[in-house]
Amino acid sequence: MDSKIKILIAEDDLDTQEIIASFINPLKAFEIIGSVHDGESLVEMMVDLGPDLIIADINMPNINGIDAIRQCIQIRPSIKFIFLTGHKEYATTAFDLNAVDYLLKPLKKDRLYVGLEKAKCFLHKKKMTEKDRKILTVKVARASFFIHFSSILFIEKENRKTVIHTLDEKYETNETLESIYKRLNLDFFRTHRSFIVNIHWISHITGEGETYFAHLRKYPQYVHVSKLRLNELYKELSTHIETTK
Repeated sequence: MDSKIKILIAEDDLDTQEIIASFINPLKAFEIIGSVHDGESLVEMMVDLGPDLIIADINMPNINGIDAIRQCIQIRPSIKFIFLTGHKEYATTAFDLNAVDYLLKPLKKDRLYVGLEKAKCFLHKKKMTEKDRKILTVKVARASFFIHFSSILFIEKENRKTVIHTLDEKYETNETLESIYKRLNLDFFRTHRSFIVNIHWISHITGEGETYFAHLRKYPQYVHVSKLRLNELYKELSTHIETTK
C-alpha cells in the first residue's frame, strides 16, 4: 500500500495496550493512531480518526467490543477489525461480523502478525478494486451510495460530517475526510485540511489577500485552497492540461 495502515486499539487493560503497541511499532506498514479504553469511546474515535483497522477487546466497559464494532460497521461498512479476547466462545459471532481475525489472550507476537498480514491483504485488495472501478462507496444514514469519481466536484468537512458534492446531489456521511481521500485516485487533490477537489472540475483560481479559492465549472460554490498547497495545485493542473491535450 502507498501509505501506512492506521490502527485504532480498543483495550481496557493498559498492560495489554502496551504489549500490542510494542509489537506493532517496529512494523513500517502500520501506524497506531489512537487507543481507547471502552466501546463507547471506540465508536467516537473511529468517526473522528478514520482508522483502516481496529483491534478491539471484546470485554470492555460501557459497550462491549462486539456491540461497539456493530455500531462502527453501521457508520463505515468497509471498516476492518480484529477481535482480541481471553474467551473462545465469541469466535462464531466475531466471524459472522466478518472479522479479519480472532486472537486469544495472552497475545503472542507471531499470531498478531498473522492477523495484521491478513488485514493488509484485505485493505490492499479493497483499495485497488475501488480505484480500478472509479466508484466511491459511502454510507449515508442506513443506505450505501455508489458515486462515480467523475461526478464528484469536491468533498468538504462540515462540523462532524463529510459532505460530497456532485452536480445533482449532496451526500452527508460520518466517514472522515481522510478515510475518503485514501480511496480516491489522482484526479483528486487535497487543497486544504477541510477540502478535497476533483481537478477536472476547476475552472479558475482567485485570491484575496492570503486566501485563495478554486472555482468550479457549473457550480456556484468554491473550494478553499491553502497558501501552502497553492503551487502544488498549479503543478497538478498544468500536468492535467498537458496530458489531456
